[in-house]
Amino acid sequence: MFPGSQSMMTRLSRDFFPPHVVTFVSDRSADFKLSKSSNPLTKPQGAFLTKQLGFRLPEVLTVRQVHGNKILVAARGAARKSVSMEAADGILTDRPNLALAVRTADCLSVFIYDPRNEVVGLIHAGWRGTQQQIARRAVTLMRAHWDSRPRDLRVAFGPAIRSCCYQVASPFLEHFPRETVKRKQGYFFDLPQANKNQLVEAGVDAANITDCGVCTRCEPECFSYRREGESAGRMISLMMLKGKGV
Repeated sequence: MFPGSQSMMTRLSRDFFPPHVVTFVSDRSADFKLSKSSNPLTKPQGAFLTKQLGFRLPEVLTVRQVHGNKILVAARGAARKSVSMEAADGILTDRPNLALAVRTADCLSVFIYDPRNEVVGLIHAGWRGTQQQIARRAVTLMRAHWDSRPRDLRVAFGPAIRSCCYQVASPFLEHFPRETVKRKQGYFFDLPQANKNQLVEAGVDAANITDCGVCTRCEPECFSYRREGESAGRMISLMMLKGKGV
């Protein structure tokens, strides 16, 4: 795995998140494009993850990403979601051994952990979802469902396209005036910074937010839609509260 991917998230599990909070980001060693079936993972994808993680994921909950701000809540005691993927761009849960999954190829994966209530969340944040304040919405939902305190939350950002490469049109200045800069080549947008700003505004301590700093377009071991277009594969981000029996 490349230096910014699995080893980065393994480091976060060891140094930033506690050992029972499993985090993982793949590289281009495997393509995690969502299959047309109702299964969250194909057999080769599942086998790849088992090898990388060192254990078989008991259950995986993923979504059909639509670049919005809808977030599923899979709380203990609630009715189980159907196998088919629901249209959404984030998932929150307090269920042990339920692996949350999102897929990216330039968009930002946002890992959220509430240590007081043992809740995790995983968000897919493209510019449209960011414009719709999806990260901030995750904090709001955690407060509503678990009485999470924003100051307690710990947040990590996975690989994503960065302001070095994310050239955009001038209307981004209206949407993201603080995070869009003009250079000789045009306008450039800082996607991770926009999400960080939203989280801080929601009450998350800036010191509790960490960013791997990997640019998917710069890093050849990442899939990047900007670099590869329609042929780009997808990386998977996973987060799970590891419980008994795993």
